[in-house]
Amino acid sequence: MSVRGKIPFIPLGGGQRVGASCYYLQLAGANIILDAGTGLKEGIEYGPDLYGLATSPFIESLGQIDQIYISHAHADHVAYLMDLAAMAPRASIYMTEPTKVLAEFQLYDRLLNSGKLKEERAQLAVKSLMDRIVVVSYLQSLDFGKYKVTFYPAGHIPGAMMVHFEGAGTSILYTGDFSLEGTSLTPGCVLPNASPEILIMCGLHAKHPDFHKSKMNLQDKADALLEYAYKTRTNVKCCVQQLSKSVEVLKALNDANKYEIPIVLDDSVMNPVRKMEQLRIPILTKHNKLLSNNVERPHIYLSAVRKGTGSGYKEVKMDFSLHEDYDDMKAFIKKLNPKTVAMVHCGAPYKDTDNTIEQELINDGECRAQFIFAEESEINFL
Repeated sequence: MSVRGKIPFIPLGGGQRVGASCYYLQLAGANIILDAGTGLKEGIEYGPDLYGLATSPFIESLGQIDQIYISHAHADHVAYLMDLAAMAPRASIYMTEPTKVLAEFQLYDRLLNSGKLKEERAQLAVKSLMDRIVVVSYLQSLDFGKYKVTFYPAGHIPGAMMVHFEGAGTSILYTGDFSLEGTSLTPGCVLPNASPEILIMCGLHAKHPDFHKSKMNLQDKADALLEYAYKTRTNVKCCVQQLSKSVEVLKALNDANKYEIPIVLDDSVMNPVRKMEQLRIPILTKHNKLLSNNVERPHIYLSAVRKGTGSGYKEVKMDFSLHEDYDDMKAFIKKLNPKTVAMVHCGAPYKDTDNTIEQELINDGECRAQFIFAEESEINFL
């Protein structure tokens, strides 16, 4: 148990690992959950560990949860929402309209593909959940009497939001996943005017001092892939297994396609593209085609499904990061300069080292932050 302030905080998942992000926060007597995701370990899906919360001194049952805030529609932040909502029937659920649209698609697809429910029952289950959601807008504030909550653009993917709490003698900013600069699909984050006292930060690369986003530049990779296909006359299959990442890759390829090469899509990519266009985010161009047997050579086949495509394709990985790198995270913390940083959603170190962003900033005279690398099921007082 870590004791510093008076605000109880427990990572239920997504502490010092990536996956199943879910965090408990008690503020002015309200029981609050931040995100509700799932993770994968050795191909097996897992959710947050709610036992630590149910046996904590703060609640007697999950039915006492008052509010659930979903930062964005990636599976590791939203895919457990149906399960959590069923266990917390009194809780109000808050997210932006784009997150709701993308989450509905993601949750329905997950139910159907798991084989747990047939199509009609899956639709009804997801609709029942969607009816509970309170849609919020950026810069909107909700007043709960003893505290208020304001929502800020987080960047990262369309609809992603940061959640800012003010009250009970403090201010707390939960970042979710965020981007300082814009991507091809969304502008960068917007921060509160006043710095928070407490920062709950999703810090994927907080233990990766050698990670620099320039090494993973998506647009450079898209340029190189198109040039390779054009000059070698090779059909290329590119597999990207994540809801928004496949659309990011498609947008980057479309933006760079000076060769006018056909970019072929199957349903695994076209379905999320349609959701993005439903949100008035233009993606498709005249060079995009549905998968068929009559596509000219060369072309790029973009899919979110890893399975055989037959002969004639060179398979490539399009690996890139939507997260801030180590240096950007340092700049972000120094800009906000909170008193306390609770670091969560951290990837394991690449090397055998204890070097973290805390060691980088502890001797910085301009940075007042004290760090907590919060472990799952551990009770912290922020």
